[in-house]
Amino acid sequence: MTLWSKGIGNCWMNNQYIYLPNFLGIGAQKSGTTWLYHNLSMHPEFYLPPVKELHYFDRSPNYPSSSRLASESLFARLFGKRTHDIEARRYIKSRLHSILRNPSLHWKTLPWEFRFLFGKYNDAWYASLFKRGKGKIKGEITPSYSVLNPPDVEKIHKLISDVKIIFIIRNPIDRTWSHLRFHNSRFDIKGFPTLKELKQFVESPSVTLKGDYIRTIKIWRKYFPEDQFFICFYDDIKESPRSLFLRILEFLGSETTEKDLTADFSKRIYASPKLEMPSELKRYLSDRYFQQIKGLSQMLGGHATDWLNDIV
Repeated sequence: MTLWSKGIGNCWMNNQYIYLPNFLGIGAQKSGTTWLYHNLSMHPEFYLPPVKELHYFDRSPNYPSSSRLASESLFARLFGKRTHDIEARRYIKSRLHSILRNPSLHWKTLPWEFRFLFGKYNDAWYASLFKRGKGKIKGEITPSYSVLNPPDVEKIHKLISDVKIIFIIRNPIDRTWSHLRFHNSRFDIKGFPTLKELKQFVESPSVTLKGDYIRTIKIWRKYFPEDQFFICFYDDIKESPRSLFLRILEFLGSETTEKDLTADFSKRIYASPKLEMPSELKRYLSDRYFQQIKGLSQMLGGHATDWLNDIV
């Protein structure tokens, strides 16, 4: 039994999963997902959890992303010796520290925080994280979902067959450079990394997967039809953010019109430090991503074709 209206996700016969999300933002990393999270969170028709990236569907330690939810049982997370259990304890400590430092900021979400940190991690628990969004369009944004393998995307489809997917893509050359700047503090404290070190970063499995948009599109479209899979460009966040946000709202079933929007959608959230890309690295990235960009141009046109024209 599926009820698809505002605030109602996939509803199983026993109603246990009635609060499942209506949409997922699956990436790409450093492509405007925080901008999307911020603006949807501020919109009265929407509910997004207090934590942007839940990492529920990519919790397996086999993925190059956070595995703090890998252990279903709380006992394992609190006392286990595996790497992901140690990560879970570190994260729990960090969240509790934040709550204690800013109790007035968190007091309204305390029940959610404790459910998130100390629950038994399964599908029912995941659904419960959206309970406060009853009557609203609910969703979460975890960029690492873009690297999921087919079996895990299939699991999502079986759990929430009518969920809508948002995938924001950015020129993979610029995305990789932004990713590198954001995560590599050596730019500020130890001088500029060598080209060899930069190449090692770019060729790591994590960065390679996150820049393979064609893989992501093919896997997700295998399970979700085009009318449930919205692809947009980071370029439009820079050039026409208001128009893009309206298109996203329309895709998600919002009744908002242009005259209803009052926010400043041009504001950048958590931007990477500004630094000009070395010409040698730019040539290397252009060669590395040429086939990817060419394929995207053929598949999507638009800004992807502009990316191709910039490097040919």
